Amino acid sequence: MKKASMQDIADALGISKNSVSQALRNKPGVSQQTKQLVKNKANELGYRYQTVTEDTTMRFLLMATEFAFSQTSFFGEIVKSAESAAQQAHIKLDTYTLTDETLKQMILPEHINEYDGILVLSHSNNDYIKQVIATGIPVTLIDHHDPELLADAILSKNTDGTFQAISLLIANGMKRIGFIGDTSFSPSYLERHRGYHRALAEHGISQEPEIEITEIEESQGALFSRLKSIEQMPDAWFCVNSGLAFMLNSYLQSAGYTIPEDISIICFDETEFTRMAIPRLTNVATNLEFMGQLAIRTLLHRINHPDEPIIHQQIVPELNIWGSVRVDGE
Repeated sequence: MKKASMQDIADALGISKNSVSQALRNKPGVSQQTKQLVKNKANELGYRYQTVTEDTTMRFLLMATEFAFSQTSFFGEIVKSAESAAQQAHIKLDTYTLTDETLKQMILPEHINEYDGILVLSHSNNDYIKQVIATGIPVTLIDHHDPELLADAILSKNTDGTFQAISLLIANGMKRIGFIGDTSFSPSYLERHRGYHRALAEHGISQEPEIEITEIEESQGALFSRLKSIEQMPDAWFCVNSGLAFMLNSYLQSAGYTIPEDISIICFDETEFTRMAIPRLTNVATNLEFMGQLAIRTLLHRINHPDEPIIHQQIVPELNIWGSVRVDGE
């Protein structure tokens, strides 16, 4: 006999799975009458759940891979912002690291059902994220999305940001523009590649596959080796992140190029890499502090409005012009 699930209870009562989850965990936002109906139906169907006392303190769980948590200059800024926003809203925010073993074995946190909402930061394993969503606990994705992941998401408008970046280069007389970034690593990188192609097409510039590096390990050795194989450098390079741009800048200068007189560099994200580079790297960047705040607000809204349509909110990046791009007239 099939084991009963929260979805079975929801279907039987004609309510959302989130309402079932809230009722079984005795959380605010669900009426006492609904709570009792849910518990009665759960008992009738043989669904096992843990009885809890009333608790008005909300608890959120933020999940991310070891890699994401290690990127303190990017994802770390989002985490800090989310923690601050949660604290202001009197929400306890815990973090949970998704290890390779956790993802491989599909192991959910032991006390996941004690949380009112879950934030999933960056990409990891879509099947694992589906399992998290299937718990019925409200989920908000940050800097990740997929058509199969039915959850709210906070994203960068990657295509438009890249379009801005490439358009700046073209407006300043650069026609041969290269691309660097592993498009299979992240949906964001793939979208940035699409924005790059769109900008070239709309400005009537032909694609040159020999200066599009779309499969690359993010290491200095791999990048330097690949760059050495390019016969003729482009007028400018676009990099999908600031780390690659920093390494590119080092390589080009060691190879005798002057930045930006010989070659311009522009990238996505503003981090310590863009600030440390000489010259400082021009970039398009998403407001990470706002992204963290918006994630908390979106998750709270989902908890209070469980039956509203799923939404994906895109933050438009801002163009930050520094010294790595040759700007005519300066």
